[in-house]
Parts: sequence; structure tokens; C-alpha cells
Amino acid sequence: MIHYYHNTDTLKMGITLRDLTLPDQGNMGIVAPQTRTDVLKNRHIFLKALNLTPSHYVQAHQTHSKHCVQVTQADGGRGFFDPSTAFDQTDALYTLEPDLLLAIFTADCVPLLFYDEESPLIGAIHSGWRGTVQNITQATFSTIFDRHPHLKPDTFHVQLGPSLSPLHFEVDQDVYEQFKGLNEASDCISYDSTRKKWHIDNRRVVKNQCLKAGILEENIRLYPLDTYESPYGFSYRKNHTPRRHLHFIWRK
Repeated sequence: MIHYYHNTDTLKMGITLRDLTLPDQGNMGIVAPQTRTDVLKNRHIFLKALNLTPSHYVQAHQTHSKHCVQVTQADGGRGFFDPSTAFDQTDALYTLEPDLLLAIFTADCVPLLFYDEESPLIGAIHSGWRGTVQNITQATFSTIFDRHPHLKPDTFHVQLGPSLSPLHFEVDQDVYEQFKGLNEASDCISYDSTRKKWHIDNRRVVKNQCLKAGILEENIRLYPLDTYESPYGFSYRKNHTPRRHLHFIWRK
């Protein structure tokens, strides 16, 4: 099942959701080798719905880094059939070239999709909590603006997708200490004195990091689905699932 945030002839971005009518519940991530056949079936179904082929598709091999890569036409197809061909140790992709679909995967982490209204640029970021405390979002935007000084943050649009809600993102002191050092997290942390646990709104921290990078608040949109609670979500926190959502952005 595809949920589109934007669906026109020139720009498509969205997420694949859990779907019991599809192989392996619509899983799009080759995490467990035994699911590879089902995942490839789902990926082909997905691309057919977008009238694209594997040669348009590019993904990263995500490792909770803050590494960002610029994608070109020569990279088309990376990671589609074999994850070992994806960009290694990379959690953010962007391109200024047309007809490429950038893909990232999550099962609780915060996904960001973004585009520029004044240039062909599109991009995708995977911000798990480790990526958030490394500030992958601001690092990615800083990289883009440093490499391409003609681009300006006030014309960028960002979509934050489904992720783990603060109710279910419950952590111990060690993780809390890492978030506590972030200025953007100051209003995103609460303490449960009964359970002696901290709760963190990771998506809100990421939104604050977007604002710090210069993205206008009116250009940031949130899809509030909680991957833990929703029947359409895959949640590693809930059941250690190997299944993954695919978040995608494509521009003609």
C-alpha cells in the first residue's frame, strides 16, 4: 500500500505501508535473507505503480551514520536487487539529476523527504535516534548548501514521515544523556517517575533541527502515524520485526 504525500506527473513522494494482501506484509527491506524473494516482488509492484523501473531506483545501506551522498544517473539501480550494491554506511541521499527515485527504510526511525521549489534537487534522510544525536539532518543540509551555494533553505520543503511516538520511545539514562546535549531537544524530553524512564519525541527534535538549518516552519509537514500503534506500521521497538517501510521521492 502506497501513501503519497505528493503525487503529480513531475514529483512523487510517499511511503509504503504494511499491507497484509502483499507478500511478507508489504515488506520493502532486505534485512533477513529468507525474505528476499518476497521483497523483490513488492519492489517490482511498487515501481510498476509509479511507472518506473529498477534503473531509476537508488538506496543507501543505512548504518545510523551522518554520511550524505550526492546521487547521479550513473548510480541508477544501486541496492534494488542486492543491498551490497547500495551506498555503504550512508543515511542521506540527494540528487540534482532527473528521473531518479531515492529510497530509505525505517521501522520506527524518523524519515525525511525534501525538495527545492527553485531547483531540481530532491533528497531523503534516515534519522534514527543515533542519527538524530549526531544531527544528520543539519549535517546533510549544511553539506548541500556548502556544495551548492546557489541553493537557499527558504525554498526547501520537508516531509517528516511515520515514526515511533514519544509514548513508545522510552529510554534509559544513557540515551537521555545523549539527547540532553542537543539544544533542539530541550522541549522534546519528559520523565516518567513511576517507570524511571525518559520519553523522547525524536520526530520533534528532527523538526527543530530542520528549523535550525533554515527550513521555514510553514514548509515542514508531518505525517503523524505512530509505527508502534498503527496496524499499517512496522515497529522494531514493538516486536523486533525485520520488515521495513520504504520512503521515496522522485522527480521528473
